[in-house]
Amino acid sequence: MADGKSSFVLYTEYLRHIQKMSMDQRGELFTAILCYAAGESVPELDAAADMAFSFIRERMDRDNAAYMEKVEKRREAGKLGGRPKANAYDENQTKAKKANGFSEKQNNPDTVPDTDTVPVIKKESKEKSMRFSPPTRQNVAEYCAEKGYSGFDVERFLDYYTSNGWMVGKNKMRDWKAAVRNWARAGTAPKPKNTSGNKFNNFSQRDYDYDALEAELLNSTPQGG
Repeated sequence: MADGKSSFVLYTEYLRHIQKMSMDQRGELFTAILCYAAGESVPELDAAADMAFSFIRERMDRDNAAYMEKVEKRREAGKLGGRPKANAYDENQTKAKKANGFSEKQNNPDTVPDTDTVPVIKKESKEKSMRFSPPTRQNVAEYCAEKGYSGFDVERFLDYYTSNGWMVGKNKMRDWKAAVRNWARAGTAPKPKNTSGNKFNNFSQRDYDYDALEAELLNSTPQGG
């Protein structure tokens, strides 16, 4: 029965065939099984051992036939140029990647991403994030405290820009904190333009040169603070 095989399968079901046999009989039976599997002549057995051997031999023959059929199929597949089997290292690497949630698509630059899963950055959201929102009195006061502008006139700042629609020259204000910083710098050394009035008549008695402040704001680069 050998056919190039060096092993065979012993099934637990064989136990029921040998339960009523003596140890000597079992030894003779096992020797006969080994001889048959190796393709050698089988020694003579008594009636009980021979009966058990006949059942076991049939099972061994079926197993061997199935094995030879599988070998033949693999041989035919090899002739047709079957796909080469990956080596053990590659198989282990693939299993490890799958276990960690990785796939070949993630590392393949030629893979076209699924448009359903690609985040789309909307222009509207970007514009919304850049939209100016006038500060409250508390916002300005807290920022001045943070910067150490102890003498800053919050009310004057808010009144001025509220009255002109939060415009800096002809442009809409983009960064009120930059305006606060410019006012604070100008306020440390006020330079009155005149005392009779300027283009903001309701601020004629105050000592800020608002034209100069506007020019400074227009020429400055707004920065967050």
